[in-house]
Amino acid sequence: MILFKYPLFIITLTYLAFSQPENRFLPFDWVQYRQTGKINSISFSNRYAYIGTQLGGVQRFNLLSNRFEEPITRAQGLRSNSINAVHRASNGVLWVGSSYGIEYSLSEEGDWTSINRDFLGLPFGETIYRIGESDQDIWLETSTLFYRLDPITGVVTGRMSNPNVSVLWSSGLIRFQIDLSNLLFEYSISNGWMTDFRSLISPNGKQMRVTTIATSIRDEIWLGTEDGTFFIGDNTMKTFSPFRFTLANNDIQYIEGKDSFWLGGRLNQYSSGVTYFDIDRSICDVFTFNENINMDRNSIYSIIKLNNEIWFGGEDGIIVYNTKKDFWRTYNVNIGTNKPLINSFLKINNEIWLATNNGIVILNKNNKSRINNEIVDYFNNNTVYDLSNTENHIFITTEVGLYIYDNNNNKIYDLESFGYKTKNFILPSNHFDYTAITKDEKYMYFANQSGIIVFNFKDRSWSNAVESSIYGSQEVKSIAIDKEKIFIATINGVVEFDMNNNTLEIYNYKFFGSINDIYIKGKKIWLGTSEGLISYRYK
Repeated sequence: MILFKYPLFIITLTYLAFSQPENRFLPFDWVQYRQTGKINSISFSNRYAYIGTQLGGVQRFNLLSNRFEEPITRAQGLRSNSINAVHRASNGVLWVGSSYGIEYSLSEEGDWTSINRDFLGLPFGETIYRIGESDQDIWLETSTLFYRLDPITGVVTGRMSNPNVSVLWSSGLIRFQIDLSNLLFEYSISNGWMTDFRSLISPNGKQMRVTTIATSIRDEIWLGTEDGTFFIGDNTMKTFSPFRFTLANNDIQYIEGKDSFWLGGRLNQYSSGVTYFDIDRSICDVFTFNENINMDRNSIYSIIKLNNEIWFGGEDGIIVYNTKKDFWRTYNVNIGTNKPLINSFLKINNEIWLATNNGIVILNKNNKSRINNEIVDYFNNNTVYDLSNTENHIFITTEVGLYIYDNNNNKIYDLESFGYKTKNFILPSNHFDYTAITKDEKYMYFANQSGIIVFNFKDRSWSNAVESSIYGSQEVKSIAIDKEKIFIATINGVVEFDMNNNTLEIYNYKFFGSINDIYIKGKKIWLGTSEGLISYRYK
């Protein structure tokens, strides 16, 4: 056994404090939802189960209501969303282990203090597998040694081959094969799950490895698995019940819906698909490509919700989900060879218009067959970014400009020849690459790098809404409107601009990644990003 202490001056150089993005925010004003990957560790308080995941930070599961609450991620100040170990200590401090070292929070929510792995003396490649506590210390288990820490400061007070006192451990990743047959034989599993007494088998027939085992303060057995599902064992009924809250992708390209969302994104190295997300009811259903027949593997860039169908636009094809029949089908659209992406959908009567990187495609809503129209030929081989409509007009944003199609008279107008210009209206210097559209009850907004302009439905007039300097003349990925406030998502973050008072807020945090879509629901804005689905309570 080797004991040591570090000089005090090192402590001040190796401790880092991380809180929510800025101190003016409450811990869960910003929330990040992600694909979780496997469950590595579980720990308990009287109120929560804290679940350390491979990709999704620390999930919080309310033990009283059996519901998921906001997870703890980089949005709350963690240095990483890949959590190897978690432990809720008896003094109320929450400890987390990752590849960076360890972090702890006195509030169990935000204001995280990080202790670098170098200060802990962890060799390169060494992983923290479990965190626990004795009467007076916090303990870390790695593959080679046990580390003893001061429970208040996190200062390392010793390391040894085995603890010299009794340690109460939170669960860690199962690294060696264990025999689960007796446990799985004793319990039945609900919701269509089965077991072969070595592992679990999902309702889709996929074999699922158990990755961690924990015992709650109620003496219930919890099993965590490799796909993010965990099971709670009822001691009376001898039944395991499954729970899961994960996204199908972390790179969210599109958000569709009002009260609940359908989410689509880019393929990744893990299991991918689409997600049905209802935060009010704590529902997150995942439909993966490898577990659903007729659902071809595809990145998703656009979604439209129809009566009994959800259409997902991908690369050179669409995936249609019939919600009534619970049936999937993939259709090849044959858009072209030059980056054949479907950027947007628009429903016009019994037609579905597709905005693609090679023009416009029009499909019959019922039989999915192509419909010929002169508008298709007009925009052939041009990138069409987005589509929107009023009663008689379809607005089309493209790489070569903004166009308006009169659906009654079959006429195409450009921006300069349609509607009326207000006295002070200044046409943007760049007439091209209008990349985003949004609308409310009275107005429709169009954005490019030279500014945001607005069209009045009532008097058919054009006016300027936002100068490009407000968002740094950056490419606009998406825009959303809430009365006088406009939210502008660019490649550099989000700008919240009050068009009445000419005041702005800029949000640009590392945990955003790149922003792909933006949506307003109630008091929150929702961001589809390369780092997951992010919400911000702005009211």
